[in-house]
Amino acid sequence: MTKGGAGPLLRFKNASLGYGGAPLLTKVDLTVEAGDFWGILGHNGSGKTTILKTALGLIPCVDGELTGKTPRFGYVPQKERLDPLYPLSALAVAEMGACREFAPFRRAGREDVRRCLTECGAASFAGRRFSGLSGGQKQRVLIARALAAEPEVLVLDEPLAGIDITTQKALLDLLKGLKDKRSLTIMMVSHRVGAEKEMLTHLAWVEDGRVAVGPTAEMLSKGRLSEVFKTEL
Repeated sequence: MTKGGAGPLLRFKNASLGYGGAPLLTKVDLTVEAGDFWGILGHNGSGKTTILKTALGLIPCVDGELTGKTPRFGYVPQKERLDPLYPLSALAVAEMGACREFAPFRRAGREDVRRCLTECGAASFAGRRFSGLSGGQKQRVLIARALAAEPEVLVLDEPLAGIDITTQKALLDLLKGLKDKRSLTIMMVSHRVGAEKEMLTHLAWVEDGRVAVGPTAEMLSKGRLSEVFKTEL
């Protein structure tokens, strides 16, 4: 990716994405501008996470181009597998964000990380064992960990999965507040669109090896859905 100058943060141009040289998605054209809130939607196994992993630089494009400004990323994975035998506190987990490979020049101090936990409503259980937290509490800690990298782009892989509706709404409110306060750009994977649709500026529908993109209102219109996927929402 190129650095600096005017232009998008990320741009996939006629890109094929996949693993081991085998494309899972083809002809991907997707441009992420500063301030966007992208929802990446599709069925399980459709390739949503592949888009995120390519954007993060974890896997290369099979073909085509990924260009942009090399923004700092904060990453919230789909599931955090931390062995419960290790008594890591929520604070210790959040501190991992200060040295993630997506922000190699960031070395946040403990007080910086505590401020991130406070922003995420997680300060009250910072000293508790991470493995003993509820699903919603864990997500708050993981978002704080991502913020410790001082990201320009916050990337979340199904952060609402397995969480009750009330907690989902609280997390969405948190993301909206963080986006506004920190001027974040957000890319969020989900398998459906619900309460978050009012927050999303753009959608990427992933299905059958294709990615259809556009402004949220356009992508949620019945005509557009029928045209692209021959289905109803």
